[in-house]
Amino acid sequence: MAGRILAAAVLSAALMFSWGFVYWGPVLNMTVRLMKPLPADREMDILAPMRAGDMPSGMYAYPGPAPSSRDEAAQREWERKINEGPLFHMAYSRQGVSPMAPEKFIKGLLHSFVIALLSAGLLAMVVHTLPSYPSRLGFLMLVSLIAAIWTNVGAAIWWFHTPTYAAGQILYELGAGLAMAVATAALVKPRAAGK
Repeated sequence: MAGRILAAAVLSAALMFSWGFVYWGPVLNMTVRLMKPLPADREMDILAPMRAGDMPSGMYAYPGPAPSSRDEAAQREWERKINEGPLFHMAYSRQGVSPMAPEKFIKGLLHSFVIALLSAGLLAMVVHTLPSYPSRLGFLMLVSLIAAIWTNVGAAIWWFHTPTYAAGQILYELGAGLAMAVATAALVKPRAAGK
């Protein structure tokens, strides 16, 4: 079974990675449909202070995390900012990066491999209860659906992701999940009787 799990993970990772290229890359180019650039006439208003202030790379939110409830004045000020807006949640990298950097693609492929390996291992634990290909495919799609809804709907609720962006991410993850499920359900299956 270990060989089948590994083979499923390798094949699934290649399929998932290919789906990512189709979805985010030049074929469907969902990036431009799900994200907006900063308005050209405001871009430097936003970027110039970040560059001039030597702001380090990191995750930023405005207003920032809530202060201690013991500091009532700071808590009131934070609540005022939340109520007035604007609000944002931003991943910021001070350094630029090549969009075609090989190490970025290697990390992406490795990420797909780990997800596929975990999924194949999970299926192997319950495969004796899922004798048919459709039942195994359905099981893996359910796992993918749970993961996609958990992370993306949560980000829309708590981190201001738009419903369109969340839906686009869910669609991407379900496509990758389907690619993984098709391969894994075919390779990770119950042992034939007598073997």
